[in-house]
Amino acid sequence: MVTETDRRFSGNDETTPKRAWIDSVDALVLLYQWVMVAIISTGNLPVETKRMLIGDHLLIFLVLLFLLWALRGIHNPVVIFVRAFYPLAAMLFFYKEIGGLVHQYFDWTLDESLIAVDDELGQIGRRIWNFQQFYPPVRLLNEFFSIGYSFYFLLMPLSALVLYFRAPFAKFRSFMFSLSLTYYFCYVLFIFLPAESPRFYMPGLRQALQGYWVADWLQSAVEHNAFPGGSFPSSHIAASIICIMAYPYLGRWKKPVIFLTVALFAGTIYGRYHYFVDVAAGALVGTAIYFVGPWLDKQWPMNGMGKEAVLERTRETPNRSAEADPTA
Repeated sequence: MVTETDRRFSGNDETTPKRAWIDSVDALVLLYQWVMVAIISTGNLPVETKRMLIGDHLLIFLVLLFLLWALRGIHNPVVIFVRAFYPLAAMLFFYKEIGGLVHQYFDWTLDESLIAVDDELGQIGRRIWNFQQFYPPVRLLNEFFSIGYSFYFLLMPLSALVLYFRAPFAKFRSFMFSLSLTYYFCYVLFIFLPAESPRFYMPGLRQALQGYWVADWLQSAVEHNAFPGGSFPSSHIAASIICIMAYPYLGRWKKPVIFLTVALFAGTIYGRYHYFVDVAAGALVGTAIYFVGPWLDKQWPMNGMGKEAVLERTRETPNRSAEADPTA
């Protein structure tokens, strides 16, 4: 019996080769370049910095456009895989740039306002952080929440891979579109609503919580990649909501993934990475795009394949939903 995975890697899967040379996800990545050109052009950056960043985005736009066109007829399974997953790497790549842009419009931060809202909601974050200050938790507890927060780095690629190999390709594309939209939307909000996060803004919270290997690795990763200003809303939480799209295809791994995702939510506050209101706002953004993203994805005309191809995909994988059964 030839499985869906066999078809994908043999290049004989009729689903993927028929994709348009610019689909909705590609269009979103290309559009983001022009959004950033507009933001950079009107911001308060040095002229030379503006020229350099605008040049970078225009170059990315042209190179990506050329590569998409050049690869349009290639059915090599490796090329197809890279073609499908490059937006995931692009999200992480563009994150680094935002650190230098968060204060190009405003020199203030929202932290005091976010702390005030947190206090009105029951001082959830402040109570946890005060407890940590006066009653240092055991290292094992710190390690647990570090593992939870670190699961974020696995959740996105795990969800993407599960959907790529086990779901209809349209579902995978919808996931990638929604995830990309979530990140790009959050990146823009980071610029216009800068907030440093508790660990950067509140005295005494920059010191790392002592755990074991994962806690140490996480601390090093955050110190080298995080920046003060990308806290509101929590893109981690928003992206985790989008990853719910993969849950029906996780099979027997669904419960462990849900457990670790809940630990991720708790770890964002426990680890001092976000205020409670950041988490709530991230959940709202993620929930909104979870429903709006797939609808927007379907509106892109060059997804191209229309009703006939959708029916063909369904015919090619009539039993795909059975793979979501934990007992299968």
